[in-house]
Amino acid sequence: MKKLRFIKCNDSYADFSTSISPAVEKGLEYGVASNTVLLNVFSTDSITSGYLDDPEKAIDLAFCEQAGIVVRRRQNTGGAVFGPKGGAFLCLYLNPRALGVPMTNIKDAFQVSLTAMAEAVEELWHIPARYRPLNDIEVEGRKLVPSSARLENGILTLRLLINVVNTDRAVLSKAIITNPEKVKDKAIKDVGARYTSLENELNREITGEDMEQLSRLTIAKMFGDDLELVPGQLTPEEEQYLKEYQKTYNSPEWFFANSERIRFKGAHPYAIKSEGNQKAVAGLIRVTLLSREGRMDDLIVTGDFHPSPYRVTRDIEHALRGKPCDLAVVRQELERIYAREDVEMAGIEIDDFMTAFAKAFGKEFGPQ
Repeated sequence: MKKLRFIKCNDSYADFSTSISPAVEKGLEYGVASNTVLLNVFSTDSITSGYLDDPEKAIDLAFCEQAGIVVRRRQNTGGAVFGPKGGAFLCLYLNPRALGVPMTNIKDAFQVSLTAMAEAVEELWHIPARYRPLNDIEVEGRKLVPSSARLENGILTLRLLINVVNTDRAVLSKAIITNPEKVKDKAIKDVGARYTSLENELNREITGEDMEQLSRLTIAKMFGDDLELVPGQLTPEEEQYLKEYQKTYNSPEWFFANSERIRFKGAHPYAIKSEGNQKAVAGLIRVTLLSREGRMDDLIVTGDFHPSPYRVTRDIEHALRGKPCDLAVVRQELERIYAREDVEMAGIEIDDFMTAFAKAFGKEFGPQ
């Protein structure tokens, strides 16, 4: 019978995302910890921006400071996420090949885990939850479980954020900047109205016992009966990793790493800035460009999508920096990068990038 370490804790969403979660990932990668399922119920309000995004464009930082909302940039992809007190994370840290489970790429991992949780929610509470590709569970068009994933060095991290409690929609709408491209194809435009919670759907308080029940049933639906959840805690090595991550990821240098204030520091005074945004199946692509004399002087590729490996956005930037502002050149470089064996762009097509670059160039683009 397969065994998974099962840890329960009560840390803030931001602290969990930026220290505890990566510590467990590292423990598994370095062989000092085992495959793990972790349920964390948040102790305070907080918010994070995704690893690939520019927090200054995804979050209203001035409002968050005024409202006392702690903001961090996490090490996982996806969009800006608010974690209210009482919300919860169900996270899986796995070596899929060693476990022999069908989750060796991000697309399959989302489908397997989110389908299982949607079925568990419906079975437990008769809520019509459904998996929506690429990485959400929805109830009649309202998001119940957003998620993110990371697949690096053979280690899969799945983070299922469960909207347990009702969130103040006015606060959420002010805290998260909604890019028009993100919602133009959705019936509900208001960011707050696009979310629901277990508390809202069941019209009652959700207990810790409810969350453990949901977690256990989700895991059972993912892995079948041939698996045992064994109560555990962080290893001494993971505790040390946690302290190191707290020091690194609470720094301004980390938080603003994708921002123009850092990336475009020292830009040529005559460079012209432009931006192109495109909503793909997997999320928003944002191309921020500095052009001069018909060439891409510098560029930043950000967004809330889920590439593997994460560095591929920097590879795109490096491949195009200094090249002509020519869509044919962009396509050539993108096709070369997409052809690499190590690259997975689930839910992101070359034409999605092409459209974003075309907008940044001020040109029209039609899918090929």
